[in-house]
Amino acid sequence: MREAGQARPMDRSKSATHRFEAFGNRNFRLYFVGQTISSVGSWSQSLAVIWLVLEITNRSDRLGIAMALQFLPMLVLGPPAGVLADKLDNRRLLLATSTASGLLALTFGVVVATGHLTIWWIYALTMLLGVVLAVERPTMQAILFQLVGPELLPSAVAANSTINSVSRLVGPALAGALIATVGVETCFLINAASYVVVIGALLALRSSELVDRPLIGRAKGRLREGFAYVRTHPDVGRPLLVMVVVGTVALNFPTTFPSMVRFGFHRGAGSVGTAMSVSAIGSIIGGIYIAGVNPHPRRTLAIVLVGFAAACLALSITPGFWPFVAMSILLGFASASFQSVNTVVLQRATEPSMQGRVMALHQMAWFGSTPIGAVLMGWVIQVSSPRVPFALGGLSALLCAVAVVGYRRSARADAPEPQDRRAAGPALAT
Repeated sequence: MREAGQARPMDRSKSATHRFEAFGNRNFRLYFVGQTISSVGSWSQSLAVIWLVLEITNRSDRLGIAMALQFLPMLVLGPPAGVLADKLDNRRLLLATSTASGLLALTFGVVVATGHLTIWWIYALTMLLGVVLAVERPTMQAILFQLVGPELLPSAVAANSTINSVSRLVGPALAGALIATVGVETCFLINAASYVVVIGALLALRSSELVDRPLIGRAKGRLREGFAYVRTHPDVGRPLLVMVVVGTVALNFPTTFPSMVRFGFHRGAGSVGTAMSVSAIGSIIGGIYIAGVNPHPRRTLAIVLVGFAAACLALSITPGFWPFVAMSILLGFASASFQSVNTVVLQRATEPSMQGRVMALHQMAWFGSTPIGAVLMGWVIQVSSPRVPFALGGLSALLCAVAVVGYRRSARADAPEPQDRRAAGPALAT
């Protein structure tokens, strides 16, 4: 492995414009292809689960419970999973989680195909998948540093965010077509097969080209050390807190989008897939754009939060299905921009040896807030309107932007905050 300080040199003056620089790395290309194919399968499965819940129960609050159960393990297991990601080889850990996810998808498909599916089967399998995701998510974030090193990390993070965007464009549309033609169980079987590609890509990574990331020992207190690190590093704690708030209130699209389409516009599975897929167009554009931005830890974060707030508020007042679909492109752009900037700011402020634990807290803040947000927004939709969660999400993002700007002013009055605590990483733009 290359040492952390021996990342491939590049002209920092050009780093802001080289959006695709990370793709020059062979290991990253393999990882990107494998994860993209797998993510398409995962999004197909996600829409299949959503549609099955709505078909069986016809209730948005039951959908909220299903989404909550999938992400609840991340809320509970996130910190110890981060310790695991800092303690074990990330590639081997991803091989294990990919195998487990493939087997769960296969089980889901068999249960549906044999006609034994009930809401309790859905609850149980989604929760088991959540246990795997709790370990997988921080490991996926931590391995990016090993794939490309500190210099190319912003490009890799932004490119990695487009994986979710591209798959959200293809996956739901594919699922909608499969559900209407060959049956919902096919979505699960395709997802199971996609993990074969992921495993192959991980096995093909060249260990000699991975950047060395120090692993922690087996001493006690590693979890407490991670929490203490966040408490004493405000440049790390700030994006985490923002993600908690926005993740809880605004980033509940697997619940809010299908509910809006089914209960707001009274349309079927194909329309749900269309709305979720089209929104991914904006996410792809946003991911590509942000890949060329060297974010300031406060100013850039506040700007993307305002943009995200405006998009959510606009979506809450769209008059019909097709205007909603068109406006979702703007929401996708704003959402991807916020998520990428938040992740880059956090990773570049974190020391390499703390990446697993800090990114586990980040994933816990992002996806772990979903159990609360999904149930809350499902209930809000049930008692009011599917438009209300979008308005609440916009207001939460706007409040976070105000808080970030307010913190910047108070920081100036006190003492200058370090912009990058990792000696191995480049300085952030000012």
